[in-house]
Amino acid sequence: MHKIIFVFSLLIVSAFAKPVDIRTAKADKTKSVIAYHMVHPLHSWDGINNNVDGTIQYDAQTNQIIHAEIIASVSSFNSKNTSRDSRMAILTEAVKYPNVNFVSSSIKYNRSSIEVAGVITFHGISKQITFTAEEGYSNNHKTISGEFNLLMEDFKLERPSLLMMKTNNEFTISFSMDFPLN
Repeated sequence: MHKIIFVFSLLIVSAFAKPVDIRTAKADKTKSVIAYHMVHPLHSWDGINNNVDGTIQYDAQTNQIIHAEIIASVSSFNSKNTSRDSRMAILTEAVKYPNVNFVSSSIKYNRSSIEVAGVITFHGISKQITFTAEEGYSNNHKTISGEFNLLMEDFKLERPSLLMMKTNNEFTISFSMDFPLN
């Protein structure tokens, strides 16, 4: 008898529950960018990639993101120095490992930020990362931006060098992704 009451109660609750409207949005490539920042004892530089693909799934009622996937071509990063970019393509084995990917596993909204966890795959190695992102919303576009640090050694990458001095092991990834919402 208890099972029948439980099942009946479950049916009543589910009949009045709001259906979740999950939608998908693709990144606007003209407004989305990912960059890396590296430091060498003599100088630092940024490599910028304006050719980023990304997809989010979001709850249409709250506009909160529930899942994200980002992919960027390693050879599309531009540091405004063709020699350095060629060397970076060799060091990262861009022909063998052409993309850097991120797939979220958890997205939690706080009052003023978003806590994101997921897996980044770079140079054939996948690593669990977490970072904080900021969200903006204007003209039916959602913008997500933030940054996080990675270690070259975690991805079995040789650190670039100049005058026999290597870059720092740690480098920063920053991003600003724009998604037009339906």
